[in-house]
Amino acid sequence: MAGTQKVTNNYQSDAVVNVPPIGSQFDATADDSDKTFTVPGNELWKLNFAQVVLTTDATVGDRVVTVVISDADGNILASIIAGAVQAASVADIKYTFWGGMLRETSVVNGELQSSIPSDLYVESGASIRFYDSAAVSAAGDDMTVSFQYQKFTV
Repeated sequence: MAGTQKVTNNYQSDAVVNVPPIGSQFDATADDSDKTFTVPGNELWKLNFAQVVLTTDATVGDRVVTVVISDADGNILASIIAGAVQAASVADIKYTFWGGMLRETSVVNGELQSSIPSDLYVESGASIRFYDSAAVSAAGDDMTVSFQYQKFTV
């Protein structure tokens, strides 16, 4: 969107606003608590927010919901860990990751909020992984992941 603004003495100033398209991803595959999304070629993503919903099976152990950003070579650039663990046989805890959010250490009304960097850019070929880093029951727990991002063409 562009506009022209009259300043003074008949000089003009152009204002340009560049609003990138918004993209989203969603994966609700059952019996899977390890999900990875890769940024396609010629794209750069700025992660806006993510939500992970985890339902745990009866396998004993504390789950640790973690988000890891890795570059195209697999080097870890960022690791974000939720502020509390989730035990066995607990349904539908929502983990919300927002920029600038305080890191909560307890679940309130079925939700736990955690912070991500407010300027989290993920380049082409890099990946965003959502998983239980304790790997208690990767094939038994159910994790649903959804997130939204600004998509830039590079």
